[in-house]
Amino acid sequence: MKTSCAFLAMMVVAATILTMEVRVGMAADCEVLKLTSCLPAFTGGPIPAPDSPCCQNLRSQQDCFCDYMKDPAYNKFLSMPAAKQVAQACSVTIPSPSTC
Repeated sequence: MKTSCAFLAMMVVAATILTMEVRVGMAADCEVLKLTSCLPAFTGGPIPAPDSPCCQNLRSQQDCFCDYMKDPAYNKFLSMPAAKQVAQACSVTIPSPSTC
């Protein structure tokens, strides 16, 4: 009986660790610094080409936009009027804060 309880406890610990690693792995994909390649366009510079590093980075960070929109430090950049133009040029949708 002690052996089966110890085994069960080890399985619970292992499952918890695996779950934590998956969450950490997902969070690691969100790298707001990748959006710096779009900053010139967000602030009124030329709109990037669809194959530009800016567009590639926007696409790679698209799943993180709601997290960024909830953070006041990043929300201001994604809320800039030019950001929507950049997103359209890159075929990316920036969600409105109300939909996040």
